[in-house]
Amino acid sequence: MVKTLLALTVLATSIGTPAPRPSLRWIACPVAEAPGLQCADLPVALSPESDRRITLKVARLPATGVKKGSVLVNFGGPQGYQIASLGSRAQIFDRIRTSMDVVTWDPRGYPGLSDAVLRCDWGFVRTPAFPADQAGFDRLAAANRDRGDRCRATDPELFDHMDSAADARDADAVREALGEARTNFLGLSYGGTIAQSYARLFPHRVRTMYIDGTRNHSLRDWERELDTMARETERFVDRFFSWAPAGTEKRWRALVAKADREPIPAPEAGARFDGTQLQAIAFLKLRPGPAAWGDFVKAVAAAEAGDASGFVLSSRQPYPGAPGGGYKECLDFPRPADQRDVARTTRRLRAVAPNTGASFALAWHLPLTCAGWPAPVTNPPTPMPRTLPPLLGAGTWQDYDSTRRVVEQIPGSRTIEHDGPGHNLFGAMADPCVIDHVSRYVTERRLPPRATTCP
Repeated sequence: MVKTLLALTVLATSIGTPAPRPSLRWIACPVAEAPGLQCADLPVALSPESDRRITLKVARLPATGVKKGSVLVNFGGPQGYQIASLGSRAQIFDRIRTSMDVVTWDPRGYPGLSDAVLRCDWGFVRTPAFPADQAGFDRLAAANRDRGDRCRATDPELFDHMDSAADARDADAVREALGEARTNFLGLSYGGTIAQSYARLFPHRVRTMYIDGTRNHSLRDWERELDTMARETERFVDRFFSWAPAGTEKRWRALVAKADREPIPAPEAGARFDGTQLQAIAFLKLRPGPAAWGDFVKAVAAAEAGDASGFVLSSRQPYPGAPGGGYKECLDFPRPADQRDVARTTRRLRAVAPNTGASFALAWHLPLTCAGWPAPVTNPPTPMPRTLPPLLGAGTWQDYDSTRRVVEQIPGSRTIEHDGPGHNLFGAMADPCVIDHVSRYVTERRLPPRATTCP
């Protein structure tokens, strides 16, 4: 009887005593030219099902006035070195820091200051050509699987837990360690995908959330979203055709069709471009706005004459592609099962957007570099709960519409539109108007009026 009572007493005590909150011991960060940046180590669970702990390096810019809270920021990529990014961009947080610490962390898996790093190739991955048949798709999938397996072999358990939901759980561990009941989250570019994942997992922990220049990861119908993105890319290029000499659009379509029949050489780089590659490069070349459009007209004329050197992106990497390896993206977004999936989507998008087709990253680069990946999609697009507090979003010609579709799911939310080129208004472009609105929203929970624009 005594033993039974003692056991019940111990059990009651263990149930009634909350687990101790991890403590953060702040010291100077090993980041050059960022003397005010402080760092701490934070052990987190590798996954909800695992007993293994990994250690993240967390950094903060301390509040310059009376601290009333903290704001978490992810600058996007997806990439490591978030702490270095915070140190190099401290000035954009001046107003927020009057009452808040600004906090980030170097994400799991990526190079940086955290200790759990995959030893992988983080370099540029060229976007493959669309496979013509199932045999071509199988070769592509096998090459992707081989690339993924080489990375996965360095730490299989970590490799399998690299999606944005894992980052969201890490962010909540940071929130808890900071002693904050709710968080303020700035998700910039791909950081917006992490923010959306956080909103789904921890809606009751959100005080404010700002999303800047992101893709919509909060939906049920991915194919419909691809159609919408294709139309938006087409509208962006339509700005150029409205500016360009009469007949340029017709000439452009003829050039793309010619390149699809026989790739056009670019002797300056020893490259040859097919129609999809020309379409993808066109978007990148036109993205800076009208200041670059005259050169693009000349590049089209030269390609018509047989020299596509004006479409070369760089002498080292003339072809479209992306850095980073896809180790997170392949777990966050749908991928094709076979060549028929690819062909069906490609045909539909080319009909929806005849000038740009299926050349944008989420329809071309991501499916073709993630097919055959050795880990499944673990964090697919899913709607966010409508119980979230009102969000704030912002975007440019390139990404306003997709950001708006994320934010407007939540009643009372607001968006800021920049009617011009660029990407990542708060973090990369440091737009003063956007910084002003975001700082007021985060510190005071004051949203701008509807239909707000920033020059």
